[in-house]
Amino acid sequence: MKKVQRNARSTAVVNDLRVFAAAFQTYAQEKSDWPAATSAPAEIPAGMQSYLSATGWERVSPIGGSYTWGRDTLQQGERYRAALLILSAGGNRVTDDRQQLLDIDQKIDDGNLDTGAFRLGFRNQPVFVIEH
Repeated sequence: MKKVQRNARSTAVVNDLRVFAAAFQTYAQEKSDWPAATSAPAEIPAGMQSYLSATGWERVSPIGGSYTWGRDTLQQGERYRAALLILSAGGNRVTDDRQQLLDIDQKIDDGNLDTGAFRLGFRNQPVFVIEH
């Protein structure tokens, strides 16, 4: 049962990341730049309301924590021009279940949390890199 639940959460996160990434890429294509960074988890970046309004951006992620937009973000010594992050906020913590995070990585990337687009960032919280 635990494996089934892990798989369902992983699939939901992968779907969210793909939907959110597409919304940000559409914005960047239409505006010729990425939106400004946000100051708080789950906050919709200025100008992104119409792109994210129906996506569930402001809800708790399936693995805990909140989705956050990172523009020119520094994570584990690497700077990314555009990234989606899942951050612990308040009492809402992102899972520290490494198998859960590896499962997500295998579904959306290369299966290695230290390389590729899905990786661990500051405090080992998930980062999905859209542009280096």
